[in-house]
Amino acid sequence: MGRTDYLQDGRLRWLRFVLHPTSPRPEVRDWVGLYKFARKQALVGLCSPTRFEGELPPKELLLEWYATESAIRARNAVLNRRAVELTERLRADGMACCILKGQGNARLYPDPALRMSGDIDVWVDADGAALREYVKKQFPDAKEGIKHIKFPVFEDVEVDVHDTPLKLYCPWRNRRLRRWLEENKAAQMAHKVRLPGTDADVAVPTAAFNAVYQLGHILIHLIDEGIGLRQIVDYFYVLRELGGAGAAQQAAVRRTWRRLGLLRLARALMWVEREILGLEDEFLPVPPSAGAGRLLAHDILDGGNFGRHSSRQRFRRHGRAAKVADGTWHLLRLSTLVPGEAFFHFCHKSRAFITKFVLK
Repeated sequence: MGRTDYLQDGRLRWLRFVLHPTSPRPEVRDWVGLYKFARKQALVGLCSPTRFEGELPPKELLLEWYATESAIRARNAVLNRRAVELTERLRADGMACCILKGQGNARLYPDPALRMSGDIDVWVDADGAALREYVKKQFPDAKEGIKHIKFPVFEDVEVDVHDTPLKLYCPWRNRRLRRWLEENKAAQMAHKVRLPGTDADVAVPTAAFNAVYQLGHILIHLIDEGIGLRQIVDYFYVLRELGGAGAAQQAAVRRTWRRLGLLRLARALMWVEREILGLEDEFLPVPPSAGAGRLLAHDILDGGNFGRHSSRQRFRRHGRAAKVADGTWHLLRLSTLVPGEAFFHFCHKSRAFITKFVLK
């Protein structure tokens, strides 16, 4: 499917319009379909028609949409306050920190309150052992993940604290990533912004850091469960901010992508950003790749937010063998985009499967 075919989809035309609101407003023939699409892709707030002049959905749907939009706005207000409280708590305990994704991305939107947000991810300047000790001392039952630990300090917002924001499966590229993170950590902890409706600053990543880190985050989710358009829209605004930082910053990002093995994925994503979302060429650090971009676009549009609505899910319900077969086929499809990561992810999953089900 090429660009022209994608833009025959009224839902994608509407999304492109809300990202470029000075362009002509497209006709919407299926408001229910647009709303379902926005829910699937976690874009209900951004795609809300209440912000634009012109035809509105039928009354019943409009009221539901408006109620959802109001809930998103209220949720973002809570998350902004909690991000400030979390930052102040960690700083008081002697830990520098940086808010990742979420509210840091929302501030780049024309209306930050309309981004559908989830939990709070925070990168803490502490090694893994010290961070676990800090959290476990307060919450002994806190659950641990591969690169984060739950920090249930709030009843209304889930918090994940990270000693590192990103890990790659390829061993030597992960070593390069760790060096790059260490070299850039201090600048991220010192990059302060004021979130809407708050009275204190929090640290968020710089544009150049986000362009690398969030592409890596997209990669990890892509080869595991999948990604949706919310992450791609986030990256749309990250690239715009990076473009405003100048050509030297774009060149530095390009070099880092190459060192970390992210260049093929970056070129695929540039195609999606330009051909589907309409991002201008001046904001693209590398030329788009049409073939890789179409492969990526299919996965994004099929899967929805974090792959939760993928057509693959129906097959995966047939048991453990079906899940293994699906995961292997998924990695093979994506191996042209990220060959090293796909291979080492397969090795990681195979080892985990053998340990859990064969050697138990």
